[in-house]
Amino acid sequence: MAATYDLMVIGDDAPSLCAAAAAAQSGAATALAATGAVTFGGPSVCDIPNAVWRRLDLQSFGLDTDPVSARITLFANGESTATFQKTDDTANALRETDSEAAALWPDLVDDFRVLGDASANSGASGATTMLAQLDSRRAFVDLGRLTGSGSELIDDYINGSPLKAHVKAHALAPFGLGGEEAGSAEALPDFFDEYAWRVRAKSGARSVIGALRKACEVYGVDAASASVERANADGAKHNSILFGNGEKIRTRYIFFASPDAAEAAGYDAAGATASANGGRAVMRLKLRDTVEPPAGDARALFQVIDDGSAMKNAREDALTGRISDALPVEFEFTDKGDIVARTSYIPAQLQEEGEWRDWTGQDRQMLSSTIVNRLASRIDGLHGKIKKTDLKIISQAGAEKNKFSDAQNIIVQPRRHNATAAAIALIDKVLADD
Repeated sequence: MAATYDLMVIGDDAPSLCAAAAAAQSGAATALAATGAVTFGGPSVCDIPNAVWRRLDLQSFGLDTDPVSARITLFANGESTATFQKTDDTANALRETDSEAAALWPDLVDDFRVLGDASANSGASGATTMLAQLDSRRAFVDLGRLTGSGSELIDDYINGSPLKAHVKAHALAPFGLGGEEAGSAEALPDFFDEYAWRVRAKSGARSVIGALRKACEVYGVDAASASVERANADGAKHNSILFGNGEKIRTRYIFFASPDAAEAAGYDAAGATASANGGRAVMRLKLRDTVEPPAGDARALFQVIDDGSAMKNAREDALTGRISDALPVEFEFTDKGDIVARTSYIPAQLQEEGEWRDWTGQDRQMLSSTIVNRLASRIDGLHGKIKKTDLKIISQAGAEKNKFSDAQNIIVQPRRHNATAAAIALIDKVLADD
């Protein structure tokens, strides 16, 4: 590796790799390091904008993607609700069961995208002015709505419908939000962003991660062979980075594409943008035989919740150090027919008899059983098909902290639905302003 860089990206997920490749392609001396711990991965990633495809010429690296076929919520009563990438497809599907929801869906999508654009592209006063012009849009008076609760914001559109629980599950559950807390409304406009829709590599094509790693290599990103051991300020503008293998470099900026990556790398200030409960978990289930996916759709993104209060209740359980019996779980199938399950309602520490304590092996077994049981309640015959499970808990409490306590110019992107598009925009702004 070279001695000095403009930027070091820490993370090995799609937004991190894409941001590193884009920075290098723009002429910045760029380094890339893994977090040294698991992050919130899976077979699907948030969409990559067309402009980024052209900029990085991603098709030349074997990348070929399909949109996730649907977002599907599986309720306890056996019912399900699905939304699709195309607004008309969702409206047509809803029309079969809920004509009122079908009629409101196009306006709901348009309004939330307008709010998201106003929030991203304007200061508070400018955005308020933009929204004030939208006299026909009853929900948005000003950006102050985004400091409120997600439940209140979605209530302006949907009441007493499975669609409301569906939107809350897919918009809030990945962040460990309950919907009642202040600021949870911010997740909703981002959820409706066109690049928040998730994509998967086409069957037989190179994986998204594999293609982006190749792009990083071609555009001159220097990949470290070890994770960061320590980062310290070095002069007025740079940081000195020590890796686990003893190698040292200097970098102007340190960039994390998500709080998950920051936590996994040991940056304790990431807690400011982390979910309140402090933990997430990912489980891979290797199956000895295939199972029939819900709705017969193996390329959908699923959420398991019991009802519309599931996120609020699970978050309250996590905040009090308990694992919810009705744990919301997101899952998807891999091309090999295995399952990747995720949940963001995991306490960083557990509470027992009024005392806080760290996770034990028995706790992990209990969480594994809970996740498997939640999936089995929606997937017929799952228990008998499981060959092996692998559970990883992502928690700042379990990471080595303060590796970056003396560093400067650290950028942590908030948790985003459209993380790739937002990360590249943020990187470009930082480099342009430098």
